[in-house]
Amino acid sequence: MAAASNASSRIHYLDNLRALAMMLGLYLHGALAYAEPARSVWIATNPEGSVAVDASIWYIHLFRMGLFFLLSGYFAKLMIQRKGLKPFLWNRVIRIALPFVLFLPLLMVAMAIVFVFAFAYVKQPQGLLGLIVAASQNSEAAKSSTPYTTMHLWFLYYLLMFSLLAAVCSRWQRLKFDWLFERKYLLALSPLTLVPGVMGGGLPISAPETFIPTWWPFAFYGLFYWVGWQLFGREELLDHLQPWCWSLVLAGFVLFIPHYFLLPALDIALIQQATEFGSLTPSLLESVLAAYLSSILTLSALLVGRRFLGRSNAWLKFWADTSYWVYLIHLPIILFLQTLLIPVAIPTMVKLALVIFVTWLFCLATYVVFVRYTPIGWMLNGKRTFP
Repeated sequence: MAAASNASSRIHYLDNLRALAMMLGLYLHGALAYAEPARSVWIATNPEGSVAVDASIWYIHLFRMGLFFLLSGYFAKLMIQRKGLKPFLWNRVIRIALPFVLFLPLLMVAMAIVFVFAFAYVKQPQGLLGLIVAASQNSEAAKSSTPYTTMHLWFLYYLLMFSLLAAVCSRWQRLKFDWLFERKYLLALSPLTLVPGVMGGGLPISAPETFIPTWWPFAFYGLFYWVGWQLFGREELLDHLQPWCWSLVLAGFVLFIPHYFLLPALDIALIQQATEFGSLTPSLLESVLAAYLSSILTLSALLVGRRFLGRSNAWLKFWADTSYWVYLIHLPIILFLQTLLIPVAIPTMVKLALVIFVTWLFCLATYVVFVRYTPIGWMLNGKRTFP
């Protein structure tokens, strides 16, 4: 009870971390069109790209989703402990299952509109858009391809499955894992458990967007969710790790250098060879390096957030409230703006800034006008009253 009380007094940094990690997705998807060489496998392929932007997206990609699932596991156990199993399951239905069911068809329609616009607007389609145009002109390829995908909502899809597993496992209260957290050498070796998941997901770690669940997200993201679940009630572990915060940040930067140079240079030929979108099966060495990097960077983000984001802040609170809405609707807006700017002769970094700013402004405006005090907002963030 003391640990739970201590956790509740510092819960602001977890909410703020979750919001900022959500917003990093806005940058990541916006930057893919301007990353060299990753832009060649994105739908809106800009004529020029930046290696620095490319490095930044793969750095963020290593920890952002792992952090999401870790926080989700932590909050899942917190809710079950405080409110019980049935309220937790009902909350998951309202906050995860319902948005997934309602927004996925709308997003598919929006993406189809963006594709129609791109086909008509881009005179010489390159990269993935060119591959899609070529496939659409080939009747056999068109038949073999499927339009059904969870898109970026795959996170909700797997989070719902993890939540159901957590609800089942919460019945087994006798299972204790203190022995793992009390032995430093086991904690140091624990990232090795991620290696099978990395090898299954490929590098860069792919997005499991198909409706048929595959095993590797359970072996990779599922472990982050489990760690977050186990962290609840053991927050004193972070007290012991906090002095190592900046050493872990530095170690993450240093280890990222060989990881980045070992990544395959993504191109269309690579996509056609890969078993998952944009990924190839890595070697054991590459998988171990990626597993440790994902663990170190996720832990670093947690400790940095704990250090600087522990206070309640009105701006960060509002940012946190908008983040779910931004996550749901941002992708077709970003792709439309990226496509619109392809022939425009302005610097690459200006395009990137415009895409991110306009997308964020549109999402913010629609949230304030159509979401915050409406049933949509109640579904996403809980019911609120006018100030």
